[in-house]
Amino acid sequence: MTTDQLTELVEAHQTELFRYLKYLGANHSAAEDLVQEVYIRAFKASATPDLTNPVVRLSWLRRIGHNLFIDHCRRNTRSPIAFNSETAEHAENFWQNEFIPHDQGFACMEALEQCLRGLPERQRAMVDSFYHARQSRDQLASEFGISPDSVKMALRRIRHGLGSCIQRRLASSL
Repeated sequence: MTTDQLTELVEAHQTELFRYLKYLGANHSAAEDLVQEVYIRAFKASATPDLTNPVVRLSWLRRIGHNLFIDHCRRNTRSPIAFNSETAEHAENFWQNEFIPHDQGFACMEALEQCLRGLPERQRAMVDSFYHARQSRDQLASEFGISPDSVKMALRRIRHGLGSCIQRRLASSL
């Protein structure tokens, strides 16, 4: 791979690759680091796919990122993210079937941001504490004055509500 080809890959796919890694569960700084590592690995690769085909090269970059993220999770066992092959397969299928058909995920991410803004303050605080601050269910239970099982159920209801909200917003934008 030439440096011009690498530059083209970065310019064409950096944002989408970053979103994909964030979707898998990487925090902001880890996603930034992983994106850089993806391009280093791609540049050093002894064999590359057809770089003229954007679908093939993006799939290749996502696979590199996916593998790097799994390695990252294994190295950082203190992370509250439980990530295994079943979770990875589900995430990849969802990404392929839901994000890619909708403007490479831009519409989905915009819908998610709007839906998050529409949550009641307590629910938004719980989502932020769990997904952004990476607090455990026990920590959330203490913070919100409820049991860890109640936290689990509340997060499940919030995710379900967000999923429905996103689907409504995407359907109305078509």
